[in-house]
Amino acid sequence: MKLVGEYAQSNSEQAFATLVSQHINLVYSVALRQVHDANLAEEITQTVFIILARKARSLSPKTILAGWLCRTARNVSADTLKIQRRRQFREQESHMQSLLNEPDSTAWSQIAPLLDEALNCLGEKEHDAVVLRFFSGKELKHIGEAMGTTEDGARMRVNRGLEKLREFFTKRGVTLSAAAIAGAVSANSVQAAPAALIHVLTKGAIAATATSVTALATTKVLAISYRRFCWVRD
Repeated sequence: MKLVGEYAQSNSEQAFATLVSQHINLVYSVALRQVHDANLAEEITQTVFIILARKARSLSPKTILAGWLCRTARNVSADTLKIQRRRQFREQESHMQSLLNEPDSTAWSQIAPLLDEALNCLGEKEHDAVVLRFFSGKELKHIGEAMGTTEDGARMRVNRGLEKLREFFTKRGVTLSAAAIAGAVSANSVQAAPAALIHVLTKGAIAATATSVTALATTKVLAISYRRFCWVRD
């Protein structure tokens, strides 16, 4: 701590260099045990000594420097691992998104005839999470909000749903990875309805609620209206 005090008072480079040489092995070893990566341990060691330099004036002379450095190294290592995990999650999401954006017609042709039967076998929460993710294209964060859970909770539901779909298809002779299924479903499962149908259905639905027309009669009226609409348009 005398060296720390000397550095704090005069910014002595020599005092700080001596501190580093005395304690660098200790700090590096703590970091290496936590992160199991030599390059990352070097970065953490640098960060710990930067923190020491910044806090030198505020440290009590009674501080046990070796103990303080150990605690700081553990804290910095823990923060670094958290940042790494977040980055890995983002990279996984990015990779999954890239797979979703690549249509796989072969995979789709295999699973399309079985897809709705497979979806019907999922639990409600897994079913809804899969639909929101791959049919509606929602981000995990938004799925979590919609379903009253966290982003991680949404991820778990989606992953469980995908795994059950994979098992369902495998039992029926369609062997695909979960990622391939996700990509094929996302790229192909939702087709655009005819634009004219929006206008006809909207008017028909409103008319049906305003009158006592039966469901069957309403369906016939909608069909006739749609054909007339398309004929006039053409």
